[in-house]
Amino acid sequence: MYEGRLSEFGISNPQAGALPEVKDPEAAYAAITRGDYLDYVKKYRGFEEELINKSQTDTSLIDAAREDSAAAPDIMRQSAARNVSRYGTQLTPAQLQQQERGLQRQGTLGSIQSVADARIAQTENNQRLLSDLINIGQGVNRSSLSQLGSEAANANSRRRAYDNAKAQSKAQTYSTVGSLASTAILAAVFL
Repeated sequence: MYEGRLSEFGISNPQAGALPEVKDPEAAYAAITRGDYLDYVKKYRGFEEELINKSQTDTSLIDAAREDSAAAPDIMRQSAARNVSRYGTQLTPAQLQQQERGLQRQGTLGSIQSVADARIAQTENNQRLLSDLINIGQGVNRSSLSQLGSEAANANSRRRAYDNAKAQSKAQTYSTVGSLASTAILAAVFL
């Protein structure tokens, strides 16, 4: 993915199946991190922004409930007509009028209830989507912070190991110089 720019960051000899030689690990890590970010922007940011927008503006459940509730009175009328014809009876004009009023009331109340339920479901759906996006982002953030903390601890360990090795080398040099000086003094005394 980053072969074209690896040499800029101290990575050489990238061969298939072999790990490249890394001369500057911090620059290599920065290049990989930068590449990962650019990859995220290129492939996922637009999708993520669409989902965020959808979580704030989506009304598909409410729209579907309105459409369904508009068709419900006709369905109830047809069902009532089938029931009357099934039993072979005839309704009087007063009964037909009361039936029509009852169907209208049921249709109106059903429409109001279905739209209200759809609003609640839509709000929950939108909040769940936004919550999922936040959780994904927090997971990536936690993972990144964990990796950064681990890398900082590793860098600190390397720095301490280097300082200790430097101090040991210095002590060993002084010890060697001291030994050589005492040997030279003893040689001068005995000669």
